[in-house]
Amino acid sequence: MATAVQGPWPTLCSARPGFTLLAVILIGTTLGGCWQSPRFQAPFTLANPSERYPIAVKQGETMLDLAVYRGSSGLNASQKDELYTFLHDYKTQGTEKLLIRAPTGGANETAAMRAYDQIRVVMRRAGIPPRAVVLEPYFTNGDPAAPIRLSYLQYVAVPPDCPDWSENLARDPQNMPWPNKGCASQRNLALMVANPEDLIHPRGETPRPSERRDVVWGKYVNGNPTGSLWAPENKPLAEHATTSTVGQIGGGQ
Repeated sequence: MATAVQGPWPTLCSARPGFTLLAVILIGTTLGGCWQSPRFQAPFTLANPSERYPIAVKQGETMLDLAVYRGSSGLNASQKDELYTFLHDYKTQGTEKLLIRAPTGGANETAAMRAYDQIRVVMRRAGIPPRAVVLEPYFTNGDPAAPIRLSYLQYVAVPPDCPDWSENLARDPQNMPWPNKGCASQRNLALMVANPEDLIHPRGETPRPSERRDVVWGKYVNGNPTGSLWAPENKPLAEHATTSTVGQIGGGQ
């Protein structure tokens, strides 16, 4: 029979071999289930950093305030430069319409109207159609320099946090991914990506440049050699030239 002694698990003193083997298996299973190392807890067992530490992409608002003072003739040169940069970013990163909020009911309302006319000219030069713009008035509440406020929504990448540096990477008997594996790379990617929308879906293809293609095709139709000219003879390279031929023309052995 099995006799219990002091300790968390029973010790088998005299038992049949089959029963002893079954008990050892059960005890080993229990010990394995109580293993609490972070290496064996999801998602630490995942080998793909993008699954272990995903980058969250959400929409955020980008704003530009252009202060307009009473009696001014519109925007100054510095404000126009800021406006051009802002509109360029909107064309590359904006996800919805451009919102323009103009002050009304204040001392600078007339100056704000002149500034808005200048903004319309800049938008037209930047290639932003009027249908992409929404104009809304707002009350100034007595602010003598209430700004014209431009804003749009864009995608923002939220980097993952990398708080767990507790593992000793010098000793790894389990050969399992450590808790922070890949987190730093994911965080750096989120902070450096130019357009976070690229993390959601790929960009559309742009039209191919056809200038060189048309030149080569015209030579082919006319029966002329289509290869480029090579120095020093300034002769066209044969269409079926070998690597050794190219090496000789380029001065190679």
